[in-house]
Amino acid sequence: MKLTVPFVDLSRVHAPLRADFEAAFAEVLDSGWFLLGQQTKAFELEFSAHEGHSMGVACGSGSDALYLALRAVGVGPGDSVATVANSFVATSESIARTGASVSLVDPCPRTYCMDPADLSRLLDEPGAEDLKAVIPVHLYGRPADIAGLRQSLDAAGRQDVVLIGDAAQAHGSPGVGSATELTCYSFYPGKNLGALGDGGMVISDNAALIERMRSLRNHGRASKHSVGSVGVNSRFDEIQAGILRIKLKCLREWSEARRAVASAYRERLAGISGLELPEDVPEHVYHLFVVQLGPVCGERQADLAARAAYRDAVAQELAKRGVATGQHYPVAVHQMPPYRTGRSLPVSDRLAASVLSLPMFPGLRLDEIDHVCNSIREVIADLEEAL
Repeated sequence: MKLTVPFVDLSRVHAPLRADFEAAFAEVLDSGWFLLGQQTKAFELEFSAHEGHSMGVACGSGSDALYLALRAVGVGPGDSVATVANSFVATSESIARTGASVSLVDPCPRTYCMDPADLSRLLDEPGAEDLKAVIPVHLYGRPADIAGLRQSLDAAGRQDVVLIGDAAQAHGSPGVGSATELTCYSFYPGKNLGALGDGGMVISDNAALIERMRSLRNHGRASKHSVGSVGVNSRFDEIQAGILRIKLKCLREWSEARRAVASAYRERLAGISGLELPEDVPEHVYHLFVVQLGPVCGERQADLAARAAYRDAVAQELAKRGVATGQHYPVAVHQMPPYRTGRSLPVSDRLAASVLSLPMFPGLRLDEIDHVCNSIREVIADLEEAL
């Protein structure tokens, strides 16, 4: 029987916790309180402390978390906010929701996270005076270079620009949560700390910002029958809070399991021509294990269409061998009509044509890892021979 390897299998993560989940559900059901109750308050405190801040505001999604953070610091029409082009569109979308314009920055080719050097270039360009915030994404679970980005802002005399961390893929990465005044998370089911539905949170030590976001997530209310500003309906679900409180206790163990999978991949995939492995750092929590692929021979290496075709061929051949893969992200944000930009973003273009995500989740077995790696070696060897 052919071995098949799923891209992610949440049942392996959830099965040992089923009884605890059922007890949490029963507790919420018995309480009769289903939104913004005691479970939510407890989870806000527990998760904030876990990630390095003292307070948190739980909300309906990671996208809402970014939107609330931007609104809290006063971003709106006439402003611009910078983020990366090689991440999921939710970050740019959240900026656009405020009425601000989206400024896109290239990542560092080594880290896949926002490049301080390209941020410096952006700060010298026309329109940079409108920049009010920068949202670096801790992509794939790898911490962004927050210190380098601060240096770029300081060198440009832009200490007025707020740094907001997008940690939707970096739960539990040491130092990420406290690296910025506001840090945003997603609890989408597939995240390192995922709900059984959706949710998000912004954490901070700034009490004024926290109170502003608490109001904004609940229709902008100042009290039950009084509205102080235009808000949204982004109230957090008590059942999800109860589930996430249980799962939070396992997060460090799961992060170590992800690092072990990454280490096994590195050992088994070393030395394959045309395969570039992600840079490893101790703080990486490997939401995804993303490699870059490209044909080894000739001018095809620099041809983005050829690289994308090669990457897609590898993915298709792996699927035939029972190995599921993903692509994060094959269309860069600046390649999407709502977010076109006149800036040159060559690293984002190259990554969009090259990236392939391998199976990654706690509980992935060594025989499955072996099958993934052996299959990659066979597929690349066959494709290079054909070329």
